[in-house]
Formats: sequence, C-alpha cells, structure tokens
Amino acid sequence: MLIKHFTSACWGLGFIVCLGCSDGVKVVPAQGTVTLDGKPLDKLMVEFWPESEGFRSFGETDADGKFVLTTDDGEQQGASVGTHRVIVKDVSVLGDKFLGRAGENVRMGTGQKPRISTKFATPETTSLTVVVEASGANNFDIAVTK
Repeated sequence: MLIKHFTSACWGLGFIVCLGCSDGVKVVPAQGTVTLDGKPLDKLMVEFWPESEGFRSFGETDADGKFVLTTDDGEQQGASVGTHRVIVKDVSVLGDKFLGRAGENVRMGTGQKPRISTKFATPETTSLTVVVEASGANNFDIAVTK
C-alpha cells in the first residue's frame, strides 16, 4: 500500500516537473525601453521574434517607454534565449480599443498616422535585432525612427 502511494506521488511529481519544461527552450526575464529621438514613447507594441527555436514574446510600452515581455502563450514573463528580430508597432493609432492577441490582424487605418516608421512593423522589414542571454540583465534600449 505504501509503495502504491509512493509510486503515485513520484508519477505526479514527474508530471508537474514536465509541465514546466518547454521542449528545452529556456525563457528568461527581458524588458527594455523604446525611444524616438532620445524620448520615450508610450503605447508601442514590442515583439521579440526568435530567429531559431523559441517563443514569440510581447509587451506594451508605458508612459516612460518601458516594456516587460511575456511569452505569446501568456504563460511566462520574458523571452526565449537567443537572437530575436524586434518588431515595434504604434498601437496609439487604435485609441483605447483592447486587442488582445489578435492585434496583429487588425487594420490600423484609423486616419491617425503612426509616430514611428512602419519598417519596424514586420519581421521581414525590421532592422532591429537583439540577443537574449541565458544570464544577465536582458534590459534592452531600442531606438526607433520616424
């Protein structure tokens, strides 16, 4: 009887440990600040797209231009270790409309022009890249242009 409970406990513990695994992809805390001409910008969606294995992460800038990344599934704070393309979109043109994860599929034609260049809005056109390290601050200063 004791062995049966011990075996069940071991299986349960093993299952819980495996839930924390993400196919060997390590996610670490990552944050930063976005500036235009040295001044912070609010209401920008910042996305880190891994160039190899890993999770896409995103965060929105606050009034000080600061963002904290969360994985796309919303399960972990941070970004996957490795090189990422950085996507930056001006979501201020959408007003106060909540978008959730579907934001990338919303047409941004509200009549208001983005405050930053649209070249940063897609993985194909962005010139921004960062390397997320397994250890360290992973605090990124991202400068964008008009």
